[in-house]
Amino acid sequence: MSRRIPREEGFTLPEVLVAMVMMAGVLFALYAMFDASVRVFGAGRDRAEAAQAARLGLARMEREIRAAYPQDKANGNGTLLSDFTEERLAFGNDLNGNRRTLNPATGATEAREGISYALDENGDPLRNDERLVESAEDVNGDGRALTLEYLDANGDPVVDGDEENVALVRIELEVLLEREAGEETAGQTLTTVVALRNRGGA
Repeated sequence: MSRRIPREEGFTLPEVLVAMVMMAGVLFALYAMFDASVRVFGAGRDRAEAAQAARLGLARMEREIRAAYPQDKANGNGTLLSDFTEERLAFGNDLNGNRRTLNPATGATEAREGISYALDENGDPLRNDERLVESAEDVNGDGRALTLEYLDANGDPVVDGDEENVALVRIELEVLLEREAGEETAGQTLTTVVALRNRGGA
């Protein structure tokens, strides 16, 4: 009686190759899904960062502009804004409590009480010649990341350039965060209107 030796079963080379190709396809699909989710998360994070940077810059501007103080309130000089254009705003804050922002002897703004917002040569916003928001950059293509508009008490634009008529300042700040090369950029434009708290008679 002869003894039967069981045959060993296994995979053939074509079966192994087909299984490897299928496994590679599944892994590639999983990688593509993971990569897409990382990109969506990154874009959302960049937009949140852009919005936060703009909010911090606007909050600082709002506080300082709202507190713009007359040049010499004690002596009847109620001028709040020493310079105001679409691209520049200069004023003083009475930080030392002497009821003025100009030194009467020199006619210049008192030390550390002068504040100016302007644009540099690239159209990026500056506060006293230093960057206001690091990520500020032109978003809408007008060549500037900060736009200032001056309104009267009724909310109408001040067209004659009369400083006494300015009661509100409309600020538009643009922030653009660039991502890695070849990826989308995230931009935010925030707008606020600030009332000049010290507008009125001396």
